Amino acid sequence: MKKILNILLLLVLIFTLSSCTALEAYVDNIRPTTYAPALTESEAGFIEMLPDLKRAGISVNNPTILGDETQTRKGSGVIIKKETGGLNTVYYALTTQWVVENSLTVTIFTENGTSISGQVLNSKISYEADEDIALIRFSSSEDLHVVELKRIDEGVSLDNLTIFSIATPISTAYLNFVTNPALIMGVYDNRIVHGTNLNFGTLGSPLYLKSTGELIGINVKYSFTAGGRPEVLINEAIHINRVIDLVEGYL
Repeated sequence: MKKILNILLLLVLIFTLSSCTALEAYVDNIRPTTYAPALTESEAGFIEMLPDLKRAGISVNNPTILGDETQTRKGSGVIIKKETGGLNTVYYALTTQWVVENSLTVTIFTENGTSISGQVLNSKISYEADEDIALIRFSSSEDLHVVELKRIDEGVSLDNLTIFSIATPISTAYLNFVTNPALIMGVYDNRIVHGTNLNFGTLGSPLYLKSTGELIGINVKYSFTAGGRPEVLINEAIHINRVIDLVEGYL
Protein backbone atom coordinates (compact mmCIF):
# COMPACT_ATOMS: atom_id res chain seq x y z
CA MET A 1 0.00 0.00 0.00
CA LYS A 2 2.82 2.37 0.89
CA LYS A 3 4.53 1.67 -2.44
CA ILE A 4 1.34 2.43 -4.34
CA LEU A 5 0.93 5.70 -2.44
CA ASN A 6 4.51 6.70 -3.25
CA ILE A 7 3.95 5.92 -6.93
CA LEU A 8 0.79 8.01 -6.96
CA LEU A 9 2.59 10.94 -5.32
CA LEU A 10 5.39 10.64 -7.86
CA LEU A 11 2.91 10.66 -10.74
CA VAL A 12 1.18 13.73 -9.29
CA LEU A 13 4.53 15.50 -8.99
CA ILE A 14 5.50 14.66 -12.56
CA PHE A 15 2.13 15.86 -13.83
CA THR A 16 2.43 19.08 -11.85
CA LEU A 17 5.93 19.80 -13.17
CA SER A 18 4.88 18.98 -16.71
CA SER A 19 1.90 21.30 -16.37
CA CYS A 20 4.14 24.11 -15.10
CA THR A 21 6.58 23.61 -17.97
CA ALA A 22 3.75 23.59 -20.46
CA LEU A 23 2.27 26.73 -18.89
CA GLU A 24 5.60 28.54 -19.03
CA ALA A 25 6.04 27.53 -22.66
CA TYR A 26 2.56 28.80 -23.45
CA VAL A 27 3.17 32.12 -21.69
CA ASP A 28 6.51 32.55 -23.48
CA ASN A 29 4.77 31.85 -26.77
CA ILE A 30 2.11 34.53 -26.32
CA ARG A 31 4.36 37.11 -24.57
CA PRO A 32 5.19 39.98 -26.98
CA THR A 33 8.84 40.28 -27.96
CA THR A 34 10.49 43.29 -26.33
CA TYR A 35 14.03 44.56 -26.80
CA ALA A 36 16.17 47.65 -26.36
CA PRO A 37 17.11 49.06 -29.76
CA ALA A 38 20.78 48.71 -30.61
CA LEU A 39 22.87 51.88 -30.78
CA THR A 40 23.68 53.05 -34.25
CA GLU A 41 27.35 53.34 -35.11
CA SER A 42 27.16 57.14 -35.05
CA GLU A 43 25.42 57.24 -31.66
CA ALA A 44 27.96 54.81 -30.20
CA GLY A 45 30.77 57.02 -31.48
CA PHE A 46 29.11 60.10 -30.00
CA ILE A 47 28.80 58.48 -26.55
CA GLU A 48 32.38 57.23 -26.69
CA MET A 49 33.85 60.69 -27.31
CA LEU A 50 32.02 62.43 -24.44
CA PRO A 51 34.26 61.46 -21.46
CA ASP A 52 37.38 63.02 -23.03
CA LEU A 53 35.53 66.12 -24.15
CA LYS A 54 34.09 66.58 -20.67
CA ARG A 55 37.61 66.36 -19.21
CA ALA A 56 38.54 69.31 -21.45
CA GLY A 57 35.70 71.45 -20.13
CA ILE A 58 36.06 74.03 -17.36
CA SER A 59 33.77 76.30 -15.39
CA VAL A 60 34.88 79.92 -14.90
CA ASN A 61 33.90 82.16 -11.99
CA ASN A 62 34.73 85.86 -11.95
CA PRO A 63 33.77 88.06 -8.96
CA THR A 64 33.85 91.44 -10.67
CA ILE A 65 32.86 94.97 -9.70
CA LEU A 66 30.11 96.25 -11.98
CA GLY A 67 29.05 99.77 -11.07
CA ASP A 68 28.68 100.00 -7.29
CA GLU A 69 28.29 96.29 -6.59
CA THR A 70 30.24 93.08 -6.85
CA GLN A 71 28.76 90.33 -8.99
CA THR A 72 30.05 86.88 -9.85
CA ARG A 73 30.02 86.19 -13.55
CA LYS A 74 29.85 82.51 -14.34
CA GLY A 75 30.82 80.95 -17.62
CA SER A 76 32.29 77.89 -19.26
CA GLY A 77 35.36 77.15 -21.32
CA VAL A 78 37.49 74.53 -23.04
CA ILE A 79 41.16 73.54 -22.78
CA ILE A 80 42.98 73.86 -26.10
CA LYS A 81 46.70 73.55 -25.23
CA LYS A 82 49.04 72.24 -22.54
CA GLU A 83 52.74 72.61 -21.73
CA THR A 84 54.35 69.88 -19.66
CA GLY A 85 57.39 70.18 -17.42
CA GLY A 86 58.00 70.55 -13.70
CA LEU A 87 55.50 69.48 -11.07
CA ASN A 88 52.46 70.95 -12.80
CA THR A 89 51.20 71.16 -16.36
CA VAL A 90 50.33 74.56 -17.80
CA TYR A 91 46.99 74.62 -19.59
CA TYR A 92 45.41 77.19 -21.91
CA ALA A 93 41.63 77.50 -22.16
CA LEU A 94 39.15 79.55 -24.17
CA THR A 95 36.13 81.41 -22.81
CA THR A 96 34.55 84.82 -23.52
CA GLN A 97 35.59 88.37 -22.68
CA TRP A 98 32.18 88.84 -21.07
CA VAL A 99 32.99 86.16 -18.48
CA VAL A 100 36.40 87.61 -17.52
CA GLU A 101 35.40 91.30 -17.73
CA ASN A 102 37.30 93.66 -15.40
CA SER A 103 39.57 90.89 -14.09
CA LEU A 104 43.08 89.66 -14.76
CA THR A 105 42.53 86.50 -12.68
CA VAL A 106 39.54 84.18 -12.43
CA THR A 107 38.63 80.97 -10.59
CA ILE A 108 38.51 77.80 -12.66
CA PHE A 109 36.81 74.51 -11.80
CA THR A 110 38.04 71.42 -13.64
CA GLU A 111 36.14 68.22 -14.43
CA ASN A 112 37.12 66.80 -11.02
CA GLY A 113 35.70 69.85 -9.26
CA THR A 114 39.15 71.20 -8.36
CA SER A 115 39.33 74.98 -7.86
CA ILE A 116 42.31 76.69 -9.54
CA SER A 117 43.33 80.31 -10.10
CA GLY A 118 43.70 81.27 -13.75
CA GLN A 119 45.32 84.24 -15.49
CA VAL A 120 43.55 86.13 -18.29
CA LEU A 121 46.08 86.65 -21.09
CA ASN A 122 44.17 88.98 -23.44
CA SER A 123 41.87 91.07 -21.28
CA LYS A 124 40.07 93.81 -23.26
CA ILE A 125 38.26 96.93 -22.11
CA SER A 126 36.15 97.09 -25.25
CA TYR A 127 35.65 94.70 -28.17
CA GLU A 128 33.48 94.06 -31.19
CA ALA A 129 30.85 91.32 -31.28
CA ASP A 130 33.15 88.91 -33.13
CA GLU A 131 36.06 89.57 -30.72
CA ASP A 132 34.37 88.19 -27.60
CA ILE A 133 37.05 85.56 -26.96
CA ALA A 134 39.34 85.35 -23.92
CA LEU A 135 42.34 83.09 -23.30
CA ILE A 136 43.10 81.82 -19.80
CA ARG A 137 46.27 80.15 -18.52
CA PHE A 138 46.40 77.98 -15.39
CA SER A 139 48.56 75.26 -13.84
CA SER A 140 47.37 71.90 -12.54
CA SER A 141 48.75 68.51 -11.54
CA GLU A 142 45.65 66.88 -13.06
CA ASP A 143 45.79 65.04 -16.38
CA LEU A 144 43.19 67.07 -18.27
CA HIS A 145 42.13 66.52 -21.86
CA VAL A 146 43.07 68.98 -24.60
CA VAL A 147 40.81 69.64 -27.59
CA GLU A 148 42.65 70.25 -30.84
CA LEU A 149 42.48 73.80 -32.13
CA LYS A 150 42.40 73.68 -35.93
CA ARG A 151 40.93 75.70 -38.74
CA ILE A 152 38.01 74.64 -40.90
CA ASP A 153 38.56 74.81 -44.64
CA GLU A 154 36.75 77.85 -46.01
CA GLY A 155 35.07 75.69 -48.64
CA VAL A 156 33.39 73.48 -46.01
CA SER A 157 29.76 74.40 -45.28
CA LEU A 158 28.49 73.97 -41.72
CA ASP A 159 24.84 74.58 -42.59
CA ASN A 160 22.40 71.98 -41.20
CA LEU A 161 25.11 69.97 -39.45
CA THR A 162 24.30 68.64 -35.96
CA ILE A 163 26.13 70.18 -33.02
CA PHE A 164 26.21 70.06 -29.23
CA SER A 165 28.01 71.79 -26.41
CA ILE A 166 29.49 70.90 -23.02
CA ALA A 167 28.93 73.59 -20.42
CA THR A 168 28.15 74.40 -16.78
CA PRO A 169 24.74 76.09 -16.97
CA ILE A 170 23.89 77.02 -13.38
CA SER A 171 26.48 75.91 -10.85
CA THR A 172 29.28 73.39 -10.45
CA ALA A 173 26.60 70.90 -9.39
CA TYR A 174 25.97 70.67 -13.14
CA LEU A 175 29.64 70.80 -14.14
CA ASN A 176 30.27 69.98 -17.81
CA PHE A 177 26.69 69.18 -18.73
CA VAL A 178 26.16 67.87 -22.29
CA THR A 179 23.56 69.93 -24.14
CA ASN A 180 21.01 68.60 -26.60
CA PRO A 181 22.12 67.92 -30.18
CA ALA A 182 20.72 70.59 -32.52
CA LEU A 183 21.19 71.96 -36.02
CA ILE A 184 23.33 74.79 -37.35
CA MET A 185 21.05 77.32 -39.02
CA GLY A 186 23.80 79.20 -40.82
CA VAL A 187 27.09 81.08 -40.55
CA TYR A 188 26.97 84.88 -40.75
CA ASP A 189 29.99 87.19 -40.32
CA ASN A 190 32.08 84.75 -38.26
CA ARG A 191 29.01 83.79 -36.18
CA ILE A 192 27.56 80.28 -36.16
CA VAL A 193 23.82 80.41 -35.47
CA HIS A 194 22.46 77.23 -33.88
CA GLY A 195 19.73 75.86 -31.63
CA THR A 196 21.27 73.93 -28.73
CA ASN A 197 20.08 74.81 -25.22
CA LEU A 198 22.30 77.57 -23.87
CA ASN A 199 21.59 79.73 -20.84
CA PHE A 200 23.30 81.65 -18.04
CA GLY A 201 26.65 80.02 -17.30
CA THR A 202 27.14 78.45 -20.72
CA LEU A 203 28.75 81.45 -22.40
CA GLY A 204 32.31 80.58 -23.35
CA SER A 205 31.48 76.91 -23.82
CA PRO A 206 32.77 74.91 -26.81
CA LEU A 207 30.57 74.08 -29.79
CA TYR A 208 31.26 70.62 -31.22
CA LEU A 209 30.22 68.70 -34.33
CA LYS A 210 28.24 65.69 -33.16
CA SER A 211 29.61 63.45 -35.89
CA THR A 212 33.32 63.99 -35.13
CA GLY A 213 33.69 65.91 -31.85
CA GLU A 214 35.54 68.64 -33.77
CA LEU A 215 35.64 72.04 -32.06
CA ILE A 216 33.99 74.52 -34.44
CA GLY A 217 33.27 77.54 -32.26
CA ILE A 218 32.90 79.20 -28.86
CA ASN A 219 29.41 80.11 -27.66
CA VAL A 220 28.98 83.83 -26.99
CA LYS A 221 25.24 84.53 -27.05
CA TYR A 222 21.95 82.86 -26.18
CA SER A 223 18.43 84.04 -26.90
CA PHE A 224 15.98 84.86 -24.12
CA THR A 225 12.44 86.08 -23.61
CA ALA A 226 11.41 89.56 -22.53
CA GLY A 227 11.25 88.19 -19.00
CA GLY A 228 14.87 87.08 -19.14
CA ARG A 229 14.15 83.36 -19.40
CA PRO A 230 16.34 81.36 -21.83
CA GLU A 231 14.84 80.12 -25.09
CA VAL A 232 16.05 77.23 -27.20
CA LEU A 233 15.80 79.22 -30.39
CA ILE A 234 18.67 81.22 -31.81
CA ASN A 235 22.09 81.05 -30.17
CA GLU A 236 25.47 82.17 -31.49
CA ALA A 237 29.06 80.97 -31.43
CA ILE A 238 32.13 82.63 -32.90
CA HIS A 239 33.54 80.52 -35.75
CA ILE A 240 36.71 78.61 -34.84
CA ASN A 241 38.72 80.28 -37.63
CA ARG A 242 37.97 83.68 -36.11
CA VAL A 243 38.76 82.34 -32.62
CA ILE A 244 42.20 81.18 -33.80
CA ASP A 245 42.88 84.60 -35.34
CA LEU A 246 42.14 86.25 -32.00
CA VAL A 247 44.33 84.07 -29.76
CA GLU A 248 47.13 82.57 -31.85
CA GLY A 249 49.54 85.36 -30.85
CA TYR A 250 49.19 84.33 -27.19
CA LEU A 251 49.78 80.58 -27.66
